[in-house]
Amino acid sequence: MRPSISFALIVATITACSSPDKDRSDGQSSFESAPPNGSQQGGASNGAGDSAGAGAGSAPVASPTQPASTRTVEETDLYRLEGNRLYYLNSYRGLMVFDVTNPDQPALLGRSPIFGTPVDMIVRNGIATVVVGDWYGVLDDGSPFHGSIVRGLDATDPTNIRVIGDAKLGGWVRDDRVVGDVIYAVSEDYGWTYGWGVDVAGGAAGAVPVSAGGGAYGYGYGSSESVIVSSVNFANGAVAPVNQLRFDGFNGVFNVTPNAIMLASSGATAVPGGASNTQTSLLYLDISDPAGAIVKRGSLAVAGQVNGWGADNGRWNLDFADGKTAHVIGQASYDYNGGYTLSTVDFSNPDAPVLDSALAVAGTGWSAAARFDTNRLYLSPDGYYNDDGSTPFQVFDLTNPKAPKLAGTVAVPGSVWNILPAPNSKMFALGNDYQVAGEGDPVSLHYLDVTNPGAPLLLGTSTFGQGWAWTPATGTFKAFTMDATKGLVVLPFSGWDPTGQGYNNGLQLIQFTPTTVTTAGTAHTKGYVERGIFVGSRLVSLSDLSLAVVDYTNPMTPKVMTELTLARNVITAQPNGNSVAEISSDWFDNDTTSSQVRVLPIANAEEAADTAAVPTVNVDGVGAQVFTNGQYTYIVTSVRIDNACPGSIGGGCYQGAQQVQVVDLANGGAVLRGKIQLPPDTWGWYGGWGWEGFWWYDWWGGDGIVQVEGDALAFRRWEPTYDANGNYVDSDSQLFVVDLANPDAPQVASTVVQTDPQGWWGDMKVVGDTLYTTHYEWIDSPNDTQGWVRYYLDSIDLGDRSHPRVGNKVNVPGVLVGGDASDPSIVYTIDYRWDDGQSAINDFDVLRIHGSKATLLSHTTIHGWVGSTFVSGKTAYLSAQQYTEDGNSITQSQVDLHAIDLTTPAHPHDRVASDHGWGWLLGVVGDRMLVTSGWGDQALDVYHLVDGKAPQFEQTIRTRGWSVNGVSRQGNTLFLSSGYWGVQKVSLQ
Repeated sequence: MRPSISFALIVATITACSSPDKDRSDGQSSFESAPPNGSQQGGASNGAGDSAGAGAGSAPVASPTQPASTRTVEETDLYRLEGNRLYYLNSYRGLMVFDVTNPDQPALLGRSPIFGTPVDMIVRNGIATVVVGDWYGVLDDGSPFHGSIVRGLDATDPTNIRVIGDAKLGGWVRDDRVVGDVIYAVSEDYGWTYGWGVDVAGGAAGAVPVSAGGGAYGYGYGSSESVIVSSVNFANGAVAPVNQLRFDGFNGVFNVTPNAIMLASSGATAVPGGASNTQTSLLYLDISDPAGAIVKRGSLAVAGQVNGWGADNGRWNLDFADGKTAHVIGQASYDYNGGYTLSTVDFSNPDAPVLDSALAVAGTGWSAAARFDTNRLYLSPDGYYNDDGSTPFQVFDLTNPKAPKLAGTVAVPGSVWNILPAPNSKMFALGNDYQVAGEGDPVSLHYLDVTNPGAPLLLGTSTFGQGWAWTPATGTFKAFTMDATKGLVVLPFSGWDPTGQGYNNGLQLIQFTPTTVTTAGTAHTKGYVERGIFVGSRLVSLSDLSLAVVDYTNPMTPKVMTELTLARNVITAQPNGNSVAEISSDWFDNDTTSSQVRVLPIANAEEAADTAAVPTVNVDGVGAQVFTNGQYTYIVTSVRIDNACPGSIGGGCYQGAQQVQVVDLANGGAVLRGKIQLPPDTWGWYGGWGWEGFWWYDWWGGDGIVQVEGDALAFRRWEPTYDANGNYVDSDSQLFVVDLANPDAPQVASTVVQTDPQGWWGDMKVVGDTLYTTHYEWIDSPNDTQGWVRYYLDSIDLGDRSHPRVGNKVNVPGVLVGGDASDPSIVYTIDYRWDDGQSAINDFDVLRIHGSKATLLSHTTIHGWVGSTFVSGKTAYLSAQQYTEDGNSITQSQVDLHAIDLTTPAHPHDRVASDHGWGWLLGVVGDRMLVTSGWGDQALDVYHLVDGKAPQFEQTIRTRGWSVNGVSRQGNTLFLSSGYWGVQKVSLQ
């Protein structure tokens, strides 16, 4: 639709990091120091971090032999603890600030919603500098931009967090460091573009509108991938970009000292002395300028391709801790059996690096787990492919840079993804155990003694996570929390327990002594847990869904003291004067088995701060769909029914049933009234939320539940049955009607629409107070190559709701899409068809029903792929997507928005608004229509509907999250419900 939203999509891996690196001189350990919250986190400093910048600049260059500047290297992370305030970057809710003066009673002070994907941040004196990926916007010249940004947020007053500046970065940030008042970032840009109205040939770097009047189908890639190094100065509460360098290549990995960045990338042919796709380019970047200027110095290509994945996006495959000697591990070939190459390069003269050595290392797999320490490398090649299911843990002696050597090795069971330090010459190797037959892959933490590098010793292994389990600590050292004084490791984890048939999330405590390791207790919390941190005498579990406080006084039996819900899957928001009812739900086997209704002050619909106790009720079941009738809300959920199933895991299996719960929202309250459960569903789970309304949903199945006469719900159940050979036999076909006239005693009845075992029925629609369904009957055999059918309209007589009846069947062209509410004998159908198997041509038909006959009053031809049809009054609104080729194998797209005036049924007037691009009509709210904007679900185009005119474009709304589940309107305010991203209020122009 709007060219401004169809931007280049940069695909790359995201990492988030936190806690400061510890500077070291030669001979000191490279392990990370404790983060500012006081917890001890494991990790190795590969020289004080990584960073990236751009622009050559002429800042003075410090020799690596000169004393280091007073600047230090710091990590960013998803959280920061500053005084009594906890800052947390939540993927759904943005920056959240909590008061943790009393850790057992944390309180949300405020939040700042963020469009895009929060990556990590640093906080100083209440000023948060945040890195965000997947950000859409425009450059200063007006050309589209999609990548990463650095944003400054003044949270000194958490109730009113202010944006104080943005700096755009290219690509998607892989890793970053803070040095002094400058954040350095390395990004990767694959050059891929997605969208409409972008120049495919130009790639992501040059993605601009093709022309004001048209756009190409923007799916493709540019000439090459790029690694981007950027610097942003955030001193004195201002955010200002300084430099940005772009290099051809991929797998950008960097290491940062107070004065230099060592950048490793593959395929970097544009770099002087650069690397081929089977080599790695090592480039010295001088960052001694405290303002952030970057000066490019010498580079050298070495054998092997540095891996840009694995723990912390490959960070630990590179070492430059002393600022003079670089070590890098590269994959020797594209074959996962090709082994690795350990290269050592002398950068004593940054302008003329010299290769000291290149050691071949045997191994299998795509990515090795590595960790450098002073004069040592700990390495575990991927052991997944080893026949015995083990992985070697190797210790290399790097004392002689010209002749590194393997000192010793020991086998550990399972895989190793990350290697982390422990006190007193010990190491942890974190991975998964593949040896638990039939239960998936639990997490395993191996404890090793490396006092004697020639004879490393496995002291023990802690395994946890019933069934399948995973911990973010395998991907980043910042999720690995350790209190060395207490001999305690805390690992956040998430998993699936096949025995208990449920998700298993929380914090795992592991105790260790100089010679032993013991699996302690588990604190179960909600959501995929990202971090477990120490706050005062408590542990705090941080996930996107909750903040939980854990008493770990007894590590064997930790207790969850408090758990704050941070994000709910909001499916709809219903404003009513000064309040808004927000209904949240989930799906089966996730973190809850119920849905929830909360009535909030409308001023806090976006939940920017804690709200005092609000009217709240829980509704059994999940996958909710919501229908309103004055003060009553009807919530349809799927509830689980336990049934014994011989041979099933855990001795049981489940069926689902639909349930209708009446909630009374009168006077700003929330009160449960009656409920009723439909017969069990043997086919599968019903339920779902959001707009199901575009493209195929209109002509195959339609709505599964419709509201009729205000206080009744009709349910379609059509379930095909197959024999043992997979052949279609019959269908379980029923129409259920739930009578809600008495809100305290709902009743259910059913009827059968058609009994043809080879037939189908569906597409329920309500015209006025008349319920219609559609079925088809075969003209030819179902096995005929043409598969011709006739469509019939069925009116459902609800005069006696306890005995619904199917009325006359009426042969109609196509499927029902609506009708005239003031005259239900006037109905609208669409006959979907294709011209010569290529183009879609559809007839919008207006029919008058009289008895068992239908008279065609008019038809309007619609070109393109037609999506949902929305009828408001005597106007039908729909979108149609057309695709054309320009003769040069470039496909162009055009979306037409149709407003068909049906005041005179025999003479419809189709008013069309066209735009180059892509989009589907999602809904009509009053005099506005909402259309998806561009390639994806991250924006909506708003069109103003004016009588007698084609729809007029008004504005584009950047939405939070992947899609909008539903929209409601009060006055000139839209309430967009975007699942876990919550409710977004938008003012209409």
